[in-house]
Amino acid sequence: MPRETWGITECSRTMIRFILFLKKIYVPLLFILLEALALNFYANSTSYTKARLLGISNAVVGRIYKQFASVGDYFGLRRENEALVSEVARLQNELEAFRMQTGGAQPTDSLLALTGEAAKYYYTTAYVINNSITRQENYITLDKGRRDGVEPNMAIVTPQGTIVGYVLNCSDRFSVGISVLNINFKTGGNIRGKDNFGSLYWDGLDHNYVVLSEIPKYADLQPGDTIVTGYSSIFPPDVEIGCVESFELTSSNYYKVKVKLSTRMSSLKRVLLVRYADAVEQRLLEEQTINGGFAEDYSN
Repeated sequence: MPRETWGITECSRTMIRFILFLKKIYVPLLFILLEALALNFYANSTSYTKARLLGISNAVVGRIYKQFASVGDYFGLRRENEALVSEVARLQNELEAFRMQTGGAQPTDSLLALTGEAAKYYYTTAYVINNSITRQENYITLDKGRRDGVEPNMAIVTPQGTIVGYVLNCSDRFSVGISVLNINFKTGGNIRGKDNFGSLYWDGLDHNYVVLSEIPKYADLQPGDTIVTGYSSIFPPDVEIGCVESFELTSSNYYKVKVKLSTRMSSLKRVLLVRYADAVEQRLLEEQTINGGFAEDYSN
């Protein structure tokens, strides 16, 4: 048999086998296709069904992220334990310093006195189940939601007290935060121990560095200086951001500062969520002032 004829015969046999295979599976294949069309029709029928299906999909994705995160966490137990031991040591040092300041008073009594009206910040823990660092707009998914007391605009920091981001949106059991590694992230920053404030943002270039701008040229700025948060309606003051790597003077006579982040954003596991008790009052007052202007009543 000529080679050309043999090739045609083999091609025909392959096609026949493929057709026979399709005959065997065409019923379940047709069922899957019709089911997909029905689901698509149902999903787009009303706004309620769209919202319902979106909520279900978010819950399923959250559970999947949580399962993957638990597997990764197993391999990071040693590093986490070391961090926890360091944190315990730091807290013990602070407790000892507290005892010295209060002249040996019982910590419980003194701390209760400090957690009344003076307690402006409420802390709760959360576990990171998804975290991206390679995009221009990076987000963090946490395993706590509204039923755990989580609200939008709560600060996200590490147990060591370094910046991570803040909560953007919540469901009942999960929350999503905007990462400091997001080009839309903005907050204030200043040099620790000095009254020089600027605007902090990420330029989208390197996940280890952020930028502090608007630092005036007369500021006493040195490599290695620690950059912390200022007063805001989200972050507590003095949350560590990072250290000054380098800086340059811009044409507007302000420094543009390259800041190396203190937080290892690629290895986040446990975080603290911080709610500022007076945040709503502060934001309302600021909005009223901005929207209402500074008009004064000079009538008699």
